[in-house]
Amino acid sequence: MNLRPAALFVLCLLAVGGCSSAPAHRDASTLPVPLDGATVVPERQAGTLYEAEERAVDACMTGRGFAYDPVPAGRRPVSANPYGLLTEDAAQADGYGLASAALDGRPVDPNGPALAKLPEARRTAWQVALIGTGKRQVTLTANGAPSLRVNTDGCVYLARREVYGAAWEQAEVDATGASTEVVARVAAAPAFLAAQRTWAACMAEQGETVTTVQEARGLVQDAVIAAGDDRQALLRAGRREQELARRDALCQGRADLAEVVRTAQEDVQSRLPKASWAKATQVRDLRERALRRTGA
Repeated sequence: MNLRPAALFVLCLLAVGGCSSAPAHRDASTLPVPLDGATVVPERQAGTLYEAEERAVDACMTGRGFAYDPVPAGRRPVSANPYGLLTEDAAQADGYGLASAALDGRPVDPNGPALAKLPEARRTAWQVALIGTGKRQVTLTANGAPSLRVNTDGCVYLARREVYGAAWEQAEVDATGASTEVVARVAAAPAFLAAQRTWAACMAEQGETVTTVQEARGLVQDAVIAAGDDRQALLRAGRREQELARRDALCQGRADLAEVVRTAQEDVQSRLPKASWAKATQVRDLRERALRRTGA
């Protein structure tokens, strides 16, 4: 069992609007992202930072008198573009990356066997040391971002502070909110809505009845959730995912959605207040500083 409450610290961008580039084979790294990619972390960097966090958790738990084995990183879905933009290459390789991630399963928590052998009181104390208590909980808020409740007396929080600095949690919430607002405004732009209608018409020609890009990906998400731990059901969902994703990427390319997003994003960002760019700069600087400290 994985006892680390990773979800507490996961800030999800609102994926409103999504498509591919024109041509659809363009590398995913060239797809538009809000605020110069302040909230999009390349996979290698994400892995490096996660490992640094786990080392810091280990040190914190050891300091509190508890044994802790770092938890391996789980697999991230292949599509990390905040708009849901999808290239044909990515679609061919792994669809949206949802079924394959579910098939891989969550990493096994190496602490589980040892923890299960502890007396109940000691096991509870271990968990409290890791995740903290509600006694020193703070709620972080920002326009456009979900509220984030953080136990500031647990090793998970203290490890992140060690890796990124004390300003990180609020900075990440602020940047996520600013980025999400950009995505929402782009998705409401008339040009984007027109391009999405073109995409939907193309999807209909391919035999898919969907009206928004979110809906297409949502069909796969629903199937994966419904499959649960049933491997055969997940394999069926994966086959359906690749079929749908290929059609999705094809139609995104035909609708030129990525270029529409790029143009709309430039317009939206040209009217952003300086505060939004300051938030993006802060979170990027804190992340780069953390990477330098890890030697990356």
